[in-house]
Amino acid sequence: MPLEYTPEFEARVQAWVEARLKPKRIPHVRGVVETADWMAQLYVPHQRMQARLAAWIHDAAKKLPDEELMQQAELHHLPISEGEKMVPMLLHGAVGYVLAAQEFGLDDPQLQTACAYHTTGDPTMNALDMIIYVADLIEPTRDFPGVDALRTAAQVSLEGVTLMATDFTLHYLIERGKYIDPRPVHLHNRLVQAGVTYRRN
Repeated sequence: MPLEYTPEFEARVQAWVEARLKPKRIPHVRGVVETADWMAQLYVPHQRMQARLAAWIHDAAKKLPDEELMQQAELHHLPISEGEKMVPMLLHGAVGYVLAAQEFGLDDPQLQTACAYHTTGDPTMNALDMIIYVADLIEPTRDFPGVDALRTAAQVSLEGVTLMATDFTLHYLIERGKYIDPRPVHLHNRLVQAGVTYRRN
């Protein structure tokens, strides 16, 4: 981390992000920050500030149209998967990080992957990646059947709640006949192969 991640730096990032968001998205992002903070304190306390920064940045490019997301990804030489070509909105986390990196001089692979993987997950995810992935789904403004079980699971096992969140998302997409990026499937398989489980109702 070449920059010093201080509360003052976080406040600058927050102001920049919130200026880029639609007003109705700000409570969600603040909720992700709050959730990522307590999860980091539980699982990776030494990365608490990185978790907060990744949570602020993860949706910084959310309101960009598909065409601009693709243009920004190409401009910054980001890898673009077949899934992202099908659904360019999947690029918003990766693009949000590179825009923040430009703005603040960031060079932090941990923040980069946490932002890039927060929507689809990825089989290579580390603990910080998992925290942002799960926090995005369970933050306080989320209100859907099953969210309370996910919140409870998040206090028990980071890998367990990551598998639970992945399976929840896969079921959601399958039930609605939506395109499924391969990465959550690979993430599910990686966790199952590692012996990760969670309580199923």
